[in-house]
Amino acid sequence: MSEQAKSLRKVVEDYEERRLHEMNKSPVGHQRIIAVTSGKGGVGKSNLVINMSIALASCGMRVLVFDADLGLANIDLLLGITTRYTLEHVATGEVRLEDIQVTGPGGIKIIPGGSGAQCLLRASDEERKALLESLESIEDQADFIIIDTGAGLSPNVLAFLALVREIIVVTTPEPTAVADAYATVKTIAYENPGASIMLVVNMANDLKNASIIANNISIVAKKFLAVDTSFLGFVPRDPMVVKAVAMQQPFLLIYPSCNASKAVIRLTERLVGESREVSDDMRGLAGLFARIIHRVENSHIERGLQHGGNEIG
Repeated sequence: MSEQAKSLRKVVEDYEERRLHEMNKSPVGHQRIIAVTSGKGGVGKSNLVINMSIALASCGMRVLVFDADLGLANIDLLLGITTRYTLEHVATGEVRLEDIQVTGPGGIKIIPGGSGAQCLLRASDEERKALLESLESIEDQADFIIIDTGAGLSPNVLAFLALVREIIVVTTPEPTAVADAYATVKTIAYENPGASIMLVVNMANDLKNASIIANNISIVAKKFLAVDTSFLGFVPRDPMVVKAVAMQQPFLLIYPSCNASKAVIRLTERLVGESREVSDDMRGLAGLFARIIHRVENSHIERGLQHGGNEIG
């Protein structure tokens, strides 16, 4: 193992040991981390994240949105927000975490992701430690942390799906989107057994249409994967959504009475009403990132061993 790999592992292990000690002397919180993902692009995932987060905030929840849809900056574009710095700049010590956190509509907080855990492999030990501590300091300010992953099943997306305990898979009625949604469920079942998988059908014709799609995915997942999925809800195709996107505004705020807004409120209420057990060893955004770093590190080591021992370039 290279010195860099050993050093990185030491940072993660030190963090996990300290976090475990703190949890043993304090009661377990009720913070929930939820990843929102999709098998393919163009299904309205990021738009759903924004409006669902605003709906959560309207219920009195403190919401932190982590934009892990790397390279596309969808959250920024949908809200008309310009962000100069991302988590990558924090990891390299250029700015502080509070410098990149943006307050969005409805009071939600947004963290631009940058290049995710990969940037931590290039940072020094002190920078990694400082970032994990910074993430820990802001996570206490949120009741819900919503992670907007990229579409598809890239290594970066898998890093989150393999570790987050609650996952929302978004699809549309389009056959290719449904097939890709099932492929995503299949991957989650393999990478993260025991995760709670919730389905949302976006741009559906009506409840019956959405229910059939979600039920079909659930039946196949149960039969071939022995995995249970739940139908969180649907969002109908609505011309007001298209208008809101063109205006770079959340449809929930500018068209609160439209059918899409009512649907998002319903599925958000159902999400809040779901009672989830918080796993002690998976709590917090900092804890999640510590494990993602560990996962990325191990994958680098494995590739290095396969290519003559050059673990991390």
